[in-house]
This record gives sequence, structure tokens and C-alpha cells, in this order.
Amino acid sequence: MTPGCVLPAHRDTYDRFKLIHGLETSHSVVRTIVFLEDWASGHYLEMNGTPVTGWRAGDWVSWHDDFLHLAANMGRTDRYTLQLTGTV
Repeated sequence: MTPGCVLPAHRDTYDRFKLIHGLETSHSVVRTIVFLEDWASGHYLEMNGTPVTGWRAGDWVSWHDDFLHLAANMGRTDRYTLQLTGTV
């Protein structure tokens, strides 16, 4: 995520994932974000109204389709994460 980029609060719908895998609902779909670098000033994630900062490389967060979240980079450096989507 580049500096100045903002992903407003939303819930993932996984439409493409459901289409590719023949799923009618997204209830079994899980998304995981792995932080590839330590947290830097201005890098921000919020999950159901709770700020997430101070992460270390290798930390991760995970959620299902009904989970409200947002992300932003108000810092001066790119924010690198690995996004994984799958089913449980």
C-alpha cells in the first residue's frame, strides 16, 4: 500500500473467489493478512473499530466476510502485506 492510499471501512464480499470456487455464500471464506515488515509510523489497520498498529514482521490478522475493516497508509514508506484467501 503506497503512502496516501486509503481503503475505507468495508466488508469483503469475495465475489470473484466464490465464482471461481463455485460457492453460493462466503460464510466459509477467510481472509488473512500477513505483515511482511515491522510497523512504521502512519501505517494503519482497523478491525471492527479496533486500531491495529505496532505489528512485527510475521504477525497476522484474519477475518470472515461479515467483519468490518479498513486500511490506510498515512506514512512516508510503502506498507507491504501478504493477502491470503481460502476456506475453512
